[in-house]
Amino acid sequence: MNDVIQKNGFTLSEVLIVLTAWSILIVCLTPLHLRTFHSVEASMFLNQLEEDVLLAQQLTVQDHPYYWMSFRQSSNDYVLYDAKDKETIFIREFPEGWRFDLMTLENPVRFNARGIIAKPGTMKVHSPSSTYKITFPFGTRRLYIEKQ
Repeated sequence: MNDVIQKNGFTLSEVLIVLTAWSILIVCLTPLHLRTFHSVEASMFLNQLEEDVLLAQQLTVQDHPYYWMSFRQSSNDYVLYDAKDKETIFIREFPEGWRFDLMTLENPVRFNARGIIAKPGTMKVHSPSSTYKITFPFGTRRLYIEKQ
């Protein structure tokens, strides 16, 4: 009796070709993934900043005019503070690798009882991949964010 043994499987060269193809694909997609991550991180942070400025403005109009936002370069964050009750509402840190420069914007940012900024100005926010100019205009408009 002659038994035929049939072997199923892949040869070493086939496995190496597939692994090489996958490695090339991963190397090509990793920078794309990092750019997407940085883009989403920037979008989320800038949206949060805009919402926080709106909150400070609304609290000032609805509650009392002693809320202010302070941008602190030493700790790379900003604070919403209630000066009347002497309490910090929140502290938000800038993402790692980000920094900001107050150009004409004076610290702290305050609004009057009608929601108008006390001293308009601009600041720049630098991320690892982009720079954003943030303008706090006179009037009830919150802010403008421009990618440079």
